Amino acid sequence: MTTRAGPLTSLGNVLDRAAARLEAAGVPNARHEARILWASLCERAPAQAWLDRDHAAAPAAAERFDAAVAARASGLPTQYASGRAAFRHLDLLVDRRVLIPRPETEGLVEHVLRHFRLRAVRGDGARRGSWGVAVDVGTGSGCVALSLATEGQFARVIATDTSPDALAVARANARRVRAAVTVEFCRGDLLAPVGMRVAAVVSNPPYIADADMDVLDAGVRDYEPAVALSGGPDGMVYIRRLVLECRSVIHAGGLLAIEIDSARATEALEQARAAGWTDARVERDLFDRPRYLLATREPK
Repeated sequence: MTTRAGPLTSLGNVLDRAAARLEAAGVPNARHEARILWASLCERAPAQAWLDRDHAAAPAAAERFDAAVAARASGLPTQYASGRAAFRHLDLLVDRRVLIPRPETEGLVEHVLRHFRLRAVRGDGARRGSWGVAVDVGTGSGCVALSLATEGQFARVIATDTSPDALAVARANARRVRAAVTVEFCRGDLLAPVGMRVAAVVSNPPYIADADMDVLDAGVRDYEPAVALSGGPDGMVYIRRLVLECRSVIHAGGLLAIEIDSARATEALEQARAAGWTDARVERDLFDRPRYLLATREPK
């Protein structure tokens, strides 16, 4: 239960000091950032900070908050400073071992769910497990795999990554989410750990060209794992492999869905068609940029 506090110990005063520190460090929207950090650490809505501004800030929470503010003032992205990131309906743990989940990737999940929901409307089933097996390649924090497991009707979700550190974060998030269907985390290169035909392959692979790595925003370039960003000399190394390898893995009626660099959307589509995906297309993200390569194997 919160209690009334004097002006020096109130949550409002704690937030004011944090906002001043962030503003002095050049962090934009410092007061909003302070509320977001507090809310993430306390697992509460940001608006609650305003409602509780006259109450005492718990000393332990205030200490954690001060450390997070210091980290954010030093340049660490907000999500890493708080250790938390929102993705669709999930509240996930994140740190520098994994990419920070992006709104664009939420759209990737939406396209996958829409594909299988439309199939269900056509009579291919909507009960739990009826959508078959989905694979999330390069799972990172597990945001895509866990969204598919909690929002879809897949029988099982397999999540692969080459990084044992990323898989440790993803497994921690799986314990938080407790999806109703099995999410299996496997270490390995792309589809190597799968060994079966599946209904969907979904991936947000590394797709930044080597020449573009140095011009990324400093918050991305200096803190997020380079191995999860760099897609080789032309940014297409993993996309090229996925469109080739997935044709023998996805069964009829299945879907390949890949997040791509909007600057290379035409090239990605050409690669898919050259690999034999005659039904491939590119869809736009919420910022109206070509972002998703989608290809289906329709039943004959």
